[in-house]
Amino acid sequence: MNPKLVLVAALALAGVTAWSVQSWLAEQQAPVAEAPPEARPALPTIDILVVKQELTTGAFIKPEHLVWKSWPEDSVVAGYLVKGTTSESDLAGAVVRTRMFPGEPLTKERVVHPGDQGFLAAVVEPGKRAVSVPIDATRGVSGFVFPGDYVDVLLTFKREIVNADAETAVNEVRYFSQTLLTDVRVLGIDQAVHNEGNQAKVARTATLEVMPKQAEKIAVALEFGELSLSLRSLGRQEMDMVELTRQVEAAQAAAQADAAPSRRRGSYTSGDDILSMVGDPQGLPASSVGAARINVLRGGEASTVKY
Repeated sequence: MNPKLVLVAALALAGVTAWSVQSWLAEQQAPVAEAPPEARPALPTIDILVVKQELTTGAFIKPEHLVWKSWPEDSVVAGYLVKGTTSESDLAGAVVRTRMFPGEPLTKERVVHPGDQGFLAAVVEPGKRAVSVPIDATRGVSGFVFPGDYVDVLLTFKREIVNADAETAVNEVRYFSQTLLTDVRVLGIDQAVHNEGNQAKVARTATLEVMPKQAEKIAVALEFGELSLSLRSLGRQEMDMVELTRQVEAAQAAAQADAAPSRRRGSYTSGDDILSMVGDPQGLPASSVGAARINVLRGGEASTVKY
């Protein structure tokens, strides 16, 4: 037999065999490829409240800050606010105790409600203080000052001035009013830290959020006269008077520390620190405490000059 014919026949037989095997494998793999993947069983979930944006310590919780999110049921721990047992209205007026980040679950332990112990301390910003001042219908803007508003604090008083330059001493009563603090946040009116029904209410006290030095000024000012509130616009575009006040107070504190470093053991505020009209010709005489004195002798007469 011709060897070439044998070789050709063998190659043809090998090709037919390979084609047959390939066709058989394709037929076996087709059902596997067409079969849908086996679906995994869905994990049970529960809707819980999470925060949509970053909330700082003491921030008031508003509906737009929250969103319901599906959460694996086996990951829900005690304290999470679960849908069906809690609603957004339950958090009206509440604040967060600690800083929270977007997507973080809200828990009962991290929320403090009005009336709860420590609520006011949670509302006050770090580094600031809460002080209360007496008000009435006139000094409280007829009850239209609400928690969350910003006000200026005015000091009003009168003093009797002795005119020592006249031949006969003449007493004169002078009235003064000055802006003591600016852009101060109102934390509460009476014992309320939010206004239910947005109704005007004549109150007896207003609780303000101030810097420590400003708290001293209010304490001293209450001994001088009466404090009243001046309501600021919600759309205020004025200079940041809070920062300006901080700078002025820092400069005053540094000057006092340089003047008497040996006796300064803490922050203090005197009447001269809050009365801007002291030393003004139309205002109040400068304090004679600590003034230099010179004894003057003219013939047989002696007198003391202070400056």
